[in-house]
Amino acid sequence: MKRRILSALLAACLLLSAALLVACNNEPPEKETTRMTVDINPSIEFMIDDQGKVVSVTALNDDGSVLIAGEAFVGKTPEEATELLLSLAEETGYLVSGEAENHVKISVSGDSDYARELTESVKQKASAVLQQLDLQGVVETVEALNTEALRELAATTSIYTEEELAEMNDAQLYDVIAAGRIETAQLLTAEMREAYFAAKEHEISFAKSEATANVIKEMGGIYSMIHSTYKTALDAYGEAITALEEFRYDTLVSPESDYQQAMVALREAKADLLKQKSYVASLEVNGETYASATLTLQLSEQQYEAALAACEALGTQADLVISTMIAQMKQAETALIQLEATLFTDDIEAKLQEKAEALEAELNTAKDAFFAGFEDAHKDDILAMEQALKDQKATLIANIEGQQSAA
Repeated sequence: MKRRILSALLAACLLLSAALLVACNNEPPEKETTRMTVDINPSIEFMIDDQGKVVSVTALNDDGSVLIAGEAFVGKTPEEATELLLSLAEETGYLVSGEAENHVKISVSGDSDYARELTESVKQKASAVLQQLDLQGVVETVEALNTEALRELAATTSIYTEEELAEMNDAQLYDVIAAGRIETAQLLTAEMREAYFAAKEHEISFAKSEATANVIKEMGGIYSMIHSTYKTALDAYGEAITALEEFRYDTLVSPESDYQQAMVALREAKADLLKQKSYVASLEVNGETYASATLTLQLSEQQYEAALAACEALGTQADLVISTMIAQMKQAETALIQLEATLFTDDIEAKLQEKAEALEAELNTAKDAFFAGFEDAHKDDILAMEQALKDQKATLIANIEGQQSAA
């Protein structure tokens, strides 16, 4: 009897162990921070936190800026964000009913069970949404950014140095990118964000040198001449920074600039192209109006390509000037660094070390206050840009709704 009882208990224990093992193996992988992109041209980036929620959404091209303007993605799951994005793309004509060329490309960074599971889950959601919207198309996975590419991206979305970024792992890089995206969430265009981070980097660099000059000035006496020489070089550095940032903003960001006016023309051409593309897709192939509509579509494509080329030409021209101005600014910065190496005595170095904590606090204050200052200086332009993008989206939606009503 005892042997039977022991055998039964042993069998029960084995069954329980097996059940527990299966249960453990079926547990979903732990969520982690990551970067996800959904590309339907528009191209969109989502930063996902370790709770599996969107913490930032960023347009990776101008069409993306139009699509996300005025929309609430933050706080949604990646699947919910994907559903909203594809629905908006259908409403605005970026995804066309009956169009076999609809492509949804998804990437999720990371080589983990969670990344693989999230990729599959988002792909399934995208396929389901296309089916629900009666859209033909292909959902595919594309390669995500590797570690080196993530570092390059983090360098453009923060003021960390190359040395600091080189020490970071992927999870830390995700955090840096997400923090930068959150900081610039109100800046909907790539040009505005680029201007912001460039200006911030230069402003902090100047603030550090200016704080150093103030410490030397306070030392007085025999150090006054050193301060005067250093201040002259600092002023030249500041003037080079101001000239660079004013040119960058006035040429590429200001709504009144030739570049942004060309972007307006490009968006208008894109609206016409999407409208015509949707119209052709609604026609019966080889029907009475199909041939003429196709010719009109080809003309719309040519006009769009011409508008795009005009934007790119203006951008290239501006970049050449900016490159020259950056070189001039770097020369002024190098002159300042050389003065620090040759003029700063042990007494000055000791005083700077003594004031290190206070200087760090000043820099942190400057960093924290920078966005408020940038927003105050360019608030009207930021609002105007956001409204222009919203208006463009409204036009696209109205075009599609008008065609649906006509049909």
